[in-house]
Amino acid sequence: MPETTGLIIGSVVTLLIFSYLIGDNLLYRWALALLVGAGTGYALAVALHFIIFDWVNNVQASDSLAMRLYYLVPLLLGALLLLKGIPRLSALGNVSMGFMLGAGAAVAISGALLGTLVPQMQATATGISLKDGEAALLNGGLVLAGTLTSLFVFSPRLRRADKELRPITLWLQRTGRAFVVVSLAVAFSGALTSALTILIERLWELADFAQLLFQFLSSVTGS
Repeated sequence: MPETTGLIIGSVVTLLIFSYLIGDNLLYRWALALLVGAGTGYALAVALHFIIFDWVNNVQASDSLAMRLYYLVPLLLGALLLLKGIPRLSALGNVSMGFMLGAGAAVAISGALLGTLVPQMQATATGISLKDGEAALLNGGLVLAGTLTSLFVFSPRLRRADKELRPITLWLQRTGRAFVVVSLAVAFSGALTSALTILIERLWELADFAQLLFQFLSSVTGS
């Protein structure tokens, strides 16, 4: 029964979303508001249960003053952030906003360095080797060429190069653009494939819903 209820609700919401193909209408806006509201409510419930309630439950009477302050600071910053909704007291929330932006920027920079730049450098460097044969060496050389020429595309100094070096810089930039175009095409094809997979899944659920509705009508009419 829960699976049937979920199938019916999902199919109805899917049809409401598909109604946007006809034009912007009230049903589509209602489904969109339902999606946003459900996501916001779920995020709020997760934040209350796994952050605030866990912090409160972890505070013990035997904890030191420093440990209690450790649990109090996030709650205080969160309370200050709520003041952004009050115009007269919104300036007090700038402290929490500054802390969030600073921490977010630090995490983004470290993630870009440790998760993208450093692994790319390691993959580029380890690919140039004769240990795994000529095919691996060719692949490593291709990765190295693609990495370097792609960086040349975004270099402003190459645009101000001397006339003697300008043909070389133009060739490097064109080669880099070719690698960038191929990379974007691969990324776009992956996103398109994922979107088509989701669409096929939703259409299949709509087909199951239509079959369930046909069985229900058949049982009612006795045909």
